[in-house]
Amino acid sequence: MKYLEYADPMTAPVPLPTHAYEDVAKFLRALWRFNRAIGQEFEPLLHERHGTDPRSFFILKSIQGGVQYPKELAGHLKIPATLLSRYLDDLRRRGLIERHIDEQDSRRTRLSLTDAGTALVEATQHTVHEAVGARLARLRPEQLDALVSALLALTDEGSPA
Repeated sequence: MKYLEYADPMTAPVPLPTHAYEDVAKFLRALWRFNRAIGQEFEPLLHERHGTDPRSFFILKSIQGGVQYPKELAGHLKIPATLLSRYLDDLRRRGLIERHIDEQDSRRTRLSLTDAGTALVEATQHTVHEAVGARLARLRPEQLDALVSALLALTDEGSPA
């Protein structure tokens, strides 16, 4: 097994990854292109039709799904707390969310959607499904299953490799 070498002799050797550098580069390039393609289609569509952006949509959708505390929301969406705070302030100003003192712990703030927030999520969700569904239609069912399984394996910290 090959090992990476470090200038600091106290650092334990680390095994090299099992995938070739070309495989990693190919994966990262494909991921970058996919993210850019979705973003270039998705973001303008959400702005035009709903006056919102993908990150706000996912924040609202997560709150609607039961992730109602800012700290949990930041972890769930993998967004730094400071950035999430700015988004939450904007969503509150737009009348899409409300902040409440938690009934069990007055030190915690619980988030909920307003009626306008719920309506925006429902309308935006239709647009999201339409746009993403068109791309997913390019895949055969077994390709989609494999893709989703692979992405879950790469993102779920508790899953074995």
